[in-house]
Amino acid sequence: MHLTACLQSRGEPPIVETVTIVNISSHGARVLAHRQWQPHEQLVLTELVGGDFHVEAEVVYCQRLDRDQCAVGLKFAKTIDTQWLAGGNIGMRPRATP
Repeated sequence: MHLTACLQSRGEPPIVETVTIVNISSHGARVLAHRQWQPHEQLVLTELVGGDFHVEAEVVYCQRLDRDQCAVGLKFAKTIDTQWLAGGNIGMRPRATP
């Protein structure tokens, strides 16, 4: 399942890039990006449509796939509930902690 999202740095000014999510779990995601993000960089992954959802993440790895594309591994700051993935929106909600 490929979903479109927005990846944004926490710097001033922020760097914003539209990415494709190719794999996602409750703990992180693998996204395809054009920019080479650096390990340990702190980012925010946001819904492209609606923008109601965002999750803070850390870059775990960035692997150059070709001249114009990188695979970026993200580790989420909080565990999320991925049961809401559907219909082209990320539709994720932070998982409530008991």
